[in-house]
Amino acid sequence: MMFLTSSILMGFIRLCCILLFLFYLNRKFVNVTKHVHFMDFIVVNWFRYASVLVSVIFVLVEASAYNLFNCFFVFGLLMAVDIIGYENLKNPKRYFRTHIRSGLLSFLRNVENKRSFWDWFSLDRTKKKNDNNNFILILTILIGVITFLSRYYFVIYDNYSLSDAWIYDLNKVIQFDNQYWFTYELATDGELAIVNFYAKITDVSPEIGLQVIAILESTLLAVIIFWTINKLTPSKFIAPTIAALFFSLVYVLTPLNVYFLLKGNPTFLALTFAIPAFVFYLKPKLFPVSNTSYYFSYFFLFCAIGLIDLFTLFILSPPLLFIGFVFSRVRDKRKNFLAICGYLSAMIVLYVVYYYACYYQRADLFEYLQNNLLSISSYTYVPQLILPYSEIIRYAQISTAVGLIIVLLLVVIRKENWRPTITLYLYFNFVIMLTFIKSEWLDIDMLNNSISVMLPIILGLHIAILSRLLNFALKRFEKYSPITVAMIFAAMLYFSYTLQEKSINSLTVSDQTPKQILDAYDKISQTFFKNSYCVVNDPATQVISQNSHFFMNYEFFLNDYPTIDSINTKHRKEPDFLVKNPEYSLSKSVLVFVLNEKAIDESNIFAENKQLQNDLIENINLLNKRGRRVNLFYDSEVLRVYEIVNEPGESKTSDLIF
Repeated sequence: MMFLTSSILMGFIRLCCILLFLFYLNRKFVNVTKHVHFMDFIVVNWFRYASVLVSVIFVLVEASAYNLFNCFFVFGLLMAVDIIGYENLKNPKRYFRTHIRSGLLSFLRNVENKRSFWDWFSLDRTKKKNDNNNFILILTILIGVITFLSRYYFVIYDNYSLSDAWIYDLNKVIQFDNQYWFTYELATDGELAIVNFYAKITDVSPEIGLQVIAILESTLLAVIIFWTINKLTPSKFIAPTIAALFFSLVYVLTPLNVYFLLKGNPTFLALTFAIPAFVFYLKPKLFPVSNTSYYFSYFFLFCAIGLIDLFTLFILSPPLLFIGFVFSRVRDKRKNFLAICGYLSAMIVLYVVYYYACYYQRADLFEYLQNNLLSISSYTYVPQLILPYSEIIRYAQISTAVGLIIVLLLVVIRKENWRPTITLYLYFNFVIMLTFIKSEWLDIDMLNNSISVMLPIILGLHIAILSRLLNFALKRFEKYSPITVAMIFAAMLYFSYTLQEKSINSLTVSDQTPKQILDAYDKISQTFFKNSYCVVNDPATQVISQNSHFFMNYEFFLNDYPTIDSINTKHRKEPDFLVKNPEYSLSKSVLVFVLNEKAIDESNIFAENKQLQNDLIENINLLNKRGRRVNLFYDSEVLRVYEIVNEPGESKTSDLIF
């Protein structure tokens, strides 16, 4: 029920519409002549501009100027400078004169040729490119939707929503609007800044953004995994599809904590930046920009990673930069050197940022670094695995050894270029080796967390090698790749359900009370105008009220509210009374959360409130007898929300608009 009634789905749909619209603008006005398909657009622009966005949000918050308008304004200026080019800005008059003239000539030519109305909105492409772009677009949407739904299914097992960790994270998300980046403790909160920004652009509440961020991270990672195998291997569809769907659908072979799949994962978000960066590092020709743009792209990227996850910055990034530099072509080493310079420059900037943050909060810098490299909220608990985790890793290592031998034979005998594959094989085994090192600076759970992303990539490389060995047998079927991919989708969906059903069903379903409370909050935020109503609930939920609505705890509602209501009613017609005595003012509507006896999980702090059910109902009936209109606003299995209307037609958005 929650899936259909909450804003989670609508936020995702709005985000997809925004991406499709931006893709259209990019193809229509920016990359008019270049062959850019939808997946390239998402990954490349995420790599280039999302990292800049994180830095912009950080600077604006520290300057006490963060809001959506300022964010778009500053980010738009930087993006415009990048699109126009640094060289063209040296003579902007000539640049704009040339482009305006060419635009007018194109417009007049189309008018003379009596171009139809719909042709003005079309994208000029050859049929072959158009078919390929449409195929990639469909693939991207399918991978995204399947991953989104697959991750969301585990909401029934979720132990994160409305937990202490969730409330703590939500408070941080809301504090960005109050211009605080570093709140109660120093931490890399870039992921939560993205949550705040996502909530703003999709018009959902911060709590919905916090619920959905983990799903969005996984969805983006699935697309990036497909794109990575597509770019680094000869297999363009088969291996990338299997790798992406393995990450999306296979849980019994992946070290993921299924009970916290809806908890934001900073390492996953950092890897959405790092993986494309590593692909461009291994094959710089895929990112054909000037040396200046190349350097600044990596500089902003590593700044963003440093603001999101220090583990990825310090532990995961340097080994691949080193191994990639050793195995790269001589002609690529200059670009590799620029990327390394971007990394070192970002490290200097981040050192200054965190040094002064520690100085002002009187914290030790090295203690801060260690605390953020060892995550107490990230732990590997994988009851759904059908094989011991150590055995899965051992099989993966053996397969990479076999794959490495085959690749070396292809390099020596066929003179083929498999440098990226060799680099990733060596890097994967290096990360595995780190898990055996006992150090206070290494978090084994976070290493296992990153391995859950590497395993699908390694599988994709294996499938690509196998496809290469069977190339002569499969080559004749290349033109039927859409059919082949459709069969892979069907097979992966079927086997992921049939082979995992027993293991997944053996998991313990979590208490649904927190989900229904959040669902009720979502419906309230969609229905009522901001700051026009008050919510009566457990004190633990007070954080949801910040910058949104007024809050009242159960004790105050039961003991003091009837008296305040009586005094307010008695003096309501006196214009100066409430001005002189604001403590007797009432919200236009008061929404009371009432849990019933079906909230059986006594370990949950909210379930304890079911004991107040009779007292709350008695108080609500008392107010109803006094003439207050009472409506049943929300009704579910364990929760009811009653609306006490103090001023009819004054709090709901529909009333205020119509």
